[in-house]
This record gives sequence, structure tokens and C-alpha cells, in this order.
Amino acid sequence: MVSVQFILAIGVFFFLLIFQAIFLAVIYREIVHIQRQLLDQQKQEALAQQKQLLVKENEQLKEYADYLDRNEDELRRFKHDYQNILLSLKVSAEKGGSQALVEELEKYTSSQFDQKALRKYPDVNHVKIPELKSIAIAKLAKLYNEKIDYSFGCEPEISQIPQTNLLDLVRIIGIAFDNAIEASQQLEALGGQRRVEAMYYQEGGDFEFMIRNRIGGPVADSDQLAQAGYTTKEEHAGLGLANVKEIVSQHDEQMLLDYGPEDGWFNFSLTLLPENVEEEI
Repeated sequence: MVSVQFILAIGVFFFLLIFQAIFLAVIYREIVHIQRQLLDQQKQEALAQQKQLLVKENEQLKEYADYLDRNEDELRRFKHDYQNILLSLKVSAEKGGSQALVEELEKYTSSQFDQKALRKYPDVNHVKIPELKSIAIAKLAKLYNEKIDYSFGCEPEISQIPQTNLLDLVRIIGIAFDNAIEASQQLEALGGQRRVEAMYYQEGGDFEFMIRNRIGGPVADSDQLAQAGYTTKEEHAGLGLANVKEIVSQHDEQMLLDYGPEDGWFNFSLTLLPENVEEEI
């Protein structure tokens, strides 16, 4: 016959076992909660640092953009007038037989005007939205420094676009530029001719950003290109287009995305629609 003491011992054992299990579950839950808090705190700190960096960079670029606005048109007029003056002096010198003066004038012109530098920021002064202007300046400067042939257009002047999250729009534009630049760098290694063409465009209340770059060979299909981790570049995470698609998916009723290779180019197009476009239709 089982004694009372044995039954009590079994009861105490099971009680301690259950208590230990509950205690371990509570401890595990607290550890998970603390880890999540630490991760959230780290993410918040990283985002705060990134935001501060973006704000600082935006302020610097805005200041530079304001300078360009004040000086670009005036510089173009001066260049035009100077060339006319130079032409008249050249004709006079040739009539007078002063070949040395002609050569000196041409040499002075070459030293004073870097034709490519004058075209470093074409049409940027037509962009009146600081965030869009800043990202254009930053990426055009990178193209210029990388010695990649490029063009940028903005006609007509853009001072207002459909209401949206500008940081998301700037991220997409930045990724598209970076992809074009990286593809151009890869193309150079293959001996191809590098070229990037980009533009801001507005019609009927929408906003369009288009960019294309030369490519040197076959490119994966659009679905494969947008897969996270897919890349043809060395030491590259392959997250560019995947990130773009994720951002666009959060604005799927307002943003239209199109991209893919065509006739030796990789084309990328983003259209931002007014929020009430469906109501108007």
C-alpha cells in the first residue's frame, strides 16, 4: 500500500516541476522582450543617425543648389556673350595678320571654359523642390566624378508634385541612379561605351522620373531582377530593385513602376499619380 508520505513527495515533485516550467517560461519571455527592446532601440538609433545625416546632407546640397540657381543662367549668358566677343576679336586679328593673337585667344578660351563642367548640372535649376533637387545634384556629381557620359533634363519647371512621402520617392530615385552608375562601372570593365540619361517630367498633375543606362549584354527578366539577393555585380547584396518594389508596394495606388532592358539600354520609369486620380476617372 502506497504511503501518504510517498504521495506527498510525488505531489511536491510535480509542483516543483510545474513551478520550474512556469518560471523558465517567464524568464524566456522576459529575455525575448528585452532582446526586442534592444533591437528596436538599435534600429531607432540607426534611423536617427541616418536621418541626421540626410538632413545635414540635404542642407548642404540645398545651399549649393541655391547657389546654382543664382549663377547658372547668368553663367550661360556670359559664356554666350564672351564667345561672340571672342569671335569678333578673332576676325579682327585674322584681318590684321596677327596669328599669335588668335592662338592666344583660343588658348585662353580653352583654359577658362571647361565645356563639360558647364554642363555638370543641366536643368537642375528648373527643379524647385529641395528634396528632388538635392538627390539630382548628388547623383549628377557622382556621374561627373566617375567620368560617365550623362544627360539630365527637367522641362517644364517643377515646383509642385502630387502629395507623397518624399523620403520614399528620394530613396527610389537614389537607388535607380546608383544601379545605373554601378552598371556603367561594370560596362567599363567590359570595354563598353557608358551613358546614363535621366529626366524629371511633369504633365497633367503627375510626376515622372525616368532613367536609362547602356548595358553590354543579356539581362535577366524583370521578375528575376526584382528578387532580393539577385545581382550580377561583385560584392553587391542585390537589394536595389527589390527595395524599390517594396517601397512602391506601399504606394501601389499612387506609384507606377516599369523597368527592363530594351535595345542595349536598361530603362527605369516611375510615375507618381495624384491621390484623387481614381475619383477623377
